[in-house]
Amino acid sequence: MSSDLGIDRSGNGNNWTVNNITYADQVVDSPTNNFCTLNPLDKIGSPTISEGNLKSSHGNDIECRSTMHMSSGKWYWENCVTGGSYGMLGISKSASKVINYNDTSEGGVAYYQFSGKKYIAGDGSGGLTYGASYTTGDIIGIAYNADDNEITFYKNNVSQGTITSIPDKVYTPSVNSATSYTGVINFGQDSSFAGAKTAQGNQDGNDIGDFYYTPPTGFLALCTSNLPAVDVVPSKHFNTVLWTGDGSTKSITGVGFQPDLVWGKNRAEAWNHTWFDAVRGTGKLLQSNLTNAETTNDAWGYLSAFNSDGFTLTAGSSGIDQVNDNNDAYVAWNWKANGSGSANTTGSINTTATSANVDAGFSIVSYTGNGTAGATVGHGLSKAPEMIIHKQRTDSNTWWAVFHKDNGNAQGFYLNDTRDIEDFSSVWNSTSPSSSVITFGTNNLTNENLHDYVLYAFHSVDGYSKVGSYTGNGNADGTFVYTGFRPAYVLIKPSSRGGHWMVANNKSSPSNVVDKVIFANASAGEYTDPNADCKKDFFSNGFKIRTTDDNTNENNATYIYIAFAETPFKYSNAR
Repeated sequence: MSSDLGIDRSGNGNNWTVNNITYADQVVDSPTNNFCTLNPLDKIGSPTISEGNLKSSHGNDIECRSTMHMSSGKWYWENCVTGGSYGMLGISKSASKVINYNDTSEGGVAYYQFSGKKYIAGDGSGGLTYGASYTTGDIIGIAYNADDNEITFYKNNVSQGTITSIPDKVYTPSVNSATSYTGVINFGQDSSFAGAKTAQGNQDGNDIGDFYYTPPTGFLALCTSNLPAVDVVPSKHFNTVLWTGDGSTKSITGVGFQPDLVWGKNRAEAWNHTWFDAVRGTGKLLQSNLTNAETTNDAWGYLSAFNSDGFTLTAGSSGIDQVNDNNDAYVAWNWKANGSGSANTTGSINTTATSANVDAGFSIVSYTGNGTAGATVGHGLSKAPEMIIHKQRTDSNTWWAVFHKDNGNAQGFYLNDTRDIEDFSSVWNSTSPSSSVITFGTNNLTNENLHDYVLYAFHSVDGYSKVGSYTGNGNADGTFVYTGFRPAYVLIKPSSRGGHWMVANNKSSPSNVVDKVIFANASAGEYTDPNADCKKDFFSNGFKIRTTDDNTNENNATYIYIAFAETPFKYSNAR
């Protein structure tokens, strides 16, 4: 009731006086359940977004996507058309760039257009015959079955038919226009559509929401209460720690678990990166900005113990400068695997040790190459790795090799260098990782006979990690990248051109704008960017680039990334 607005239902009498709002401005969101809205950060062009990010007004070739993306489950929402001549309602692929209605290059869209035509990936700009036309005043319901890749559009609660030709991709609700469109979207928070209709109060099968029409059986409102529970608590598997060096042996605490990979860096000075892991053992140092062989108990300091809540740093013969120099600022990124690991005989090469955190999609593998094309090694995970970092331990002048799923199995990068993507067909034998093994060619980056190697394998885990890519737009209002969580760590590298490996984290930049980065390929200290060369924002569901610099946002350039979560989207708040 409108008379209930502002009433304190706690019994304490702390009522609010209503001023310049009506009952139509009230939605059913709560502190414990937030509904999806349109995302003004994730768009083509400049739509006008209002009414709590539920109303959008579009001109020519304008698109706005939503705050929640769907990879599984059955979901329902409604659109009330309030104006325009050429609107398009439906879903857009959760891709590397925002997809326009006639763009099929990324798997595309599934839209129901004013004229009654459908636009599905591969249909081209003309569309295909589908259902009835619709206009101002009509309510378009959308039921998307992400499990079976099907979508059904409803005009005023009448099904226009189920479309089964949706590619097997992840999608987000989207509103598009070829000429113009105005409308209000309802994900279950307001069936009055900001006062355009009389609210009907229908709920989904979980008794959640306020819909104009009853959702189809089994279809739910897009809201945090209906999102699946997360399997991984991020803080138990990844964390960043900062400290100030004191020039002595020092135990670093606050990691929150016993780390199995510790990647450290002096933030203040040009000292090399330090990589230590529990599989190779304490004191065994690799450096991602160098091609050096592994050293033991390095002269400039090393990690001497993996502890229950961190690690211990010890001075070498020349001092402790690279890990704990007096008064210098340091950072370490920490991942949990499974301790020192054990032998794995799954592949044709028996590993020295494999330490796999199956839940978190991360493993460390130590092995000795055999120089045979097609050799395989078991990675210990339940899914195929999407990003793999390799380093030969035996010889100097052997570069770090990086596999990333979005570049295929015949191309790759060097972690220690800025150069463009290169032909790596002999590195992984032009074979993608499987759910059990990684395949090698004969290249010395991964499989020189009788030489020792370590690799770090990652795959995406919902709510915890994301391996992906995005396309830059060359605009200071840069690309928004959906991860499904509030990031704690993001590593970005240009894919279609040369450029730095840029690491940003939530501890060095605890609030937006995130303007501090470290180059994984260089010894330089932490870089604070006064000219927006690398600025970005971390949000509750992803990150957004805030620069025109070509290291992260050249127009139409492709960038690969890997990100780890601070908090899953189901539970996160904006920064």
